Amino acid sequence: MPMRLRASHLAAASLITLLAAAPALAQQDVTVTNITSGDGYQLSVPTVVATGTTLTEAQIRRIFTGDFSSVAGALAELDARDISIPEMTLTYEVPAADGQPPQQATVVYRDFRLTDVVDGVAASTSLGESTVQSGDMMTMTMGPMTTGTFDIGALMGFYGLGAPAASEEFKTVYSDFTFAGATLAAGPDFACTIGPATVERFEARPLRSDMMAFTKLAMEAEAAEDDEVPPETVRKFVDFYVDILTAFRSTPSLAEGFECSGKVDDGNAIQVSSGAIQVGGFDPGIYPYLSLDDLNLSVEGTTPGMIMLENFTWKNMDFNGPIAAIQAATSLEEAWFEANWRKLVPAIEGLSLAGLSLDVPNPEGGENIKASLGAFDVTLADYVNGLPANLSISTEHLLIDVPDAEEGKMLRALGVTQLDLSQDIQLRWDRAANTIIVDSISIADEQLGSIKLSGVLGNATEQLFAEDNNIALVAAMGLTVQELTFDLDDRGLSTLLVGIGAAEQGQDPVVMRVGMAGLAQAMLLGLVGTTPEAMAASEQVANFIKTNPQLVLTLRATTDGGLPLPLLMAAADDPSVLAGQIAIEATASGTPRPADQPLALPQGGMTSDDDMADEMEGTEDGASDEDGAAPDDGEMSESQDGKRSLKN
Repeated sequence: MPMRLRASHLAAASLITLLAAAPALAQQDVTVTNITSGDGYQLSVPTVVATGTTLTEAQIRRIFTGDFSSVAGALAELDARDISIPEMTLTYEVPAADGQPPQQATVVYRDFRLTDVVDGVAASTSLGESTVQSGDMMTMTMGPMTTGTFDIGALMGFYGLGAPAASEEFKTVYSDFTFAGATLAAGPDFACTIGPATVERFEARPLRSDMMAFTKLAMEAEAAEDDEVPPETVRKFVDFYVDILTAFRSTPSLAEGFECSGKVDDGNAIQVSSGAIQVGGFDPGIYPYLSLDDLNLSVEGTTPGMIMLENFTWKNMDFNGPIAAIQAATSLEEAWFEANWRKLVPAIEGLSLAGLSLDVPNPEGGENIKASLGAFDVTLADYVNGLPANLSISTEHLLIDVPDAEEGKMLRALGVTQLDLSQDIQLRWDRAANTIIVDSISIADEQLGSIKLSGVLGNATEQLFAEDNNIALVAAMGLTVQELTFDLDDRGLSTLLVGIGAAEQGQDPVVMRVGMAGLAQAMLLGLVGTTPEAMAASEQVANFIKTNPQLVLTLRATTDGGLPLPLLMAAADDPSVLAGQIAIEATASGTPRPADQPLALPQGGMTSDDDMADEMEGTEDGASDEDGAAPDDGEMSESQDGKRSLKN
């Protein structure tokens, strides 16, 4: 769509509220008929009725032709008992896709009314049902809209119409906004109903920019097509958008949701709906959170499926950092953007999901993919050069049914019918101490157990966040490990692994577990040396493997500043390099496990660690025979809900 058409469309829509005042005259009743205007569009206003107003017929006509400059100065003096416009019609061309001829769009506004206007502030406004018809592509009917207090001058200042105001005071543009909802039809096979919405208050300051000058600039830039836009023009565009982004604020808004139905390209019937939709309050430079409740999507037909989500929230985004970087730049050339793109990343606070359930077609064929998720959250904070220095990612109760197909055969044979996974990552940079605090890196399965890592990394300087990737990489290699703590909770994983290993090797699982404990002791002593504390810790590790289901193991560097990463990398080939440089503590606890029982594997079993990994992932190389035997009932327990699970 040509830029001049977009600007004219904006001006035409704004004319509903931009009824400016004339010099002080006696109040009178005025009726104006047959108003038309347009340049690339057509605006038709059959009738305007103004009672008890200072406006003349000529002044009203000038408003609808876009001649704001002659009336903007007297805007705050407008008085009127009532101004009403029964109908306004705006028509323009919409470019069609795929080389088709353009289509005509028609927008009809009905029953616009301002009441009790004193010094440019209306006591109330209302707009009746309006329609938008865009060729044969889309039809939309919008229900009535109303406001309480409405400041015409404040709105004109926010639009940058007329001379820029000297004051930057925020004023209430409107209060108590209500929208009755809308209906939308896109072609013959898709329709939506959009629920009502409300906003308590919208405030704005006058723009520092001139809207008409910006519109002219945009038209010139569009006419230039593929010509390179000079830096001074880029500066004007960017400054204008920064001006708008910092010129308004609002209270939170609430909408009652939507409901849509139709058909997709493959002929399947689709339905999608939501509950309440809330948008937080805007502030200068800040886009607020968007929260959507009770999203439901279902598809019926040859490939049925469904997705349900109790809540999705996209958290706040703060653009004030990028705005400050742009304002500080002396020239906005392409090279500046390439060198400073990290400074333009907004501080995004994250997102969250709750109550997700899905049953969707498997793209590789076979039975549908079924899963559910209790909660998922990403929280980001304390941005440094476009990177968050405080990071939190958590997943709660990701439930995945183990399929009956080949890829799930081994897990089901071992009594695992459903995975219940949770994970947590909590990292934060301590600028003053030059450390990274690892509060938690954990993963857990409700049946099998959990592992959690926490600790402290040293020499974490601000160069980790450098815009130069090479500098950041060198800083990352300079990190040291000061402390690591492993917190293990074995609820069945070791029983599973020991059972598989013993069955494959034809050993007694009790004997195999004792052998694994001895091997772990030897490896630990080889890593840290045979000090008394290491001997005590190795005994606790052995107890964890043999009997106790919980273990807390802490490793601390004995050298100042911690263990450098290159040293830890070298220890992978020669553990002795760490001798004398690590202090260790360990405590095993918990009710002792029951003795391991022999485990019957599916027919064919697994012959190597690689095959076992392949079997768990459902790969062809490690697949067991289709006729694999189920485990004996004596090796499994059956819960009250009928699901079979491993005994701990």
